[in-house]
Amino acid sequence: MTELLELYKRMVTVRLVENKLQEYCFRGEAGDLHFSKGQEAISVGVCAALRPTDYIVTHHRTIAHEIAKGAALHPLIAEILGKATGFNKGLAGEMHINNPDIRHLFSFQLVGTCVPVATGLAYALRYYRKTDDVVAVFFGDACTSNGQFHEAMNIAKIRHVPLLLICENNGLAGNIGKEFYLPTATVASRMDGYGIIADRIDGNNVNEVMAATERALRFVRGLGGPYLIDMNTTRLCHHKQGQADIRSKEEIEKLAKRDPLLVAERALGFTTEMKDNIWKNIQGEIDEVFTKVQEDPWSTWNSN
Repeated sequence: MTELLELYKRMVTVRLVENKLQEYCFRGEAGDLHFSKGQEAISVGVCAALRPTDYIVTHHRTIAHEIAKGAALHPLIAEILGKATGFNKGLAGEMHINNPDIRHLFSFQLVGTCVPVATGLAYALRYYRKTDDVVAVFFGDACTSNGQFHEAMNIAKIRHVPLLLICENNGLAGNIGKEFYLPTATVASRMDGYGIIADRIDGNNVNEVMAATERALRFVRGLGGPYLIDMNTTRLCHHKQGQADIRSKEEIEKLAKRDPLLVAERALGFTTEMKDNIWKNIQGEIDEVFTKVQEDPWSTWNSN
């Protein structure tokens, strides 16, 4: 239970940081951000199973992964809000963060680009660095219909690279349903064509996510090659802040019953008071960071 409580707190941190950033978006003080509301168990559960020396590569929805991998909140929020104290001096924003301190090497705006780059990084680890570190790459289900994804799978399998493929499968490409881009019943079943092992799990149960990741890591780290986990999840927010959601209020409310925070709260046997105390304490810490970031200087394009 202690471990689950810590995972829960990390998920709450992601949720509250994004809630705060959303307030900035509404006031026009932040850009067109992509949030992970409803999907927090995936980033938190996966990163809890990774070693500090393992790498992550992500798509455009990077905030949850940064926090889950252990990023310091001040430079993360500063980066997103365009402050000079950010990891990348406020120039990368949300979608292009590079944070070597936690081995988050790349994040990409274009859908699918992260997978071939992660494959190349995994190749370098095995054949040049010759370590047993692993690359975990996070992507959405729609990415698997891009040509570059298929090319990456060919190389990853043939060269047996240490690549852990994490599919955040919410059944959406922006506002487009999976019937328009996914010809198979699941993403996992697509891996049969490459001879890549794949699991399909409940991506909203953080314990299940962590356990599945640990199993996959034993295989990948043991020179088994790439491994995909198809994580069924529910995005409870817009694709991005500047794009309205075509789903009805009733549909979102139905999906919200699978909220990973609720799943964890039930497993922990929380009372309302217990939950409120945790949220209040974490919110206080986050508010303090945002207050400090507000005082930081703005980023500048001047290389000096």
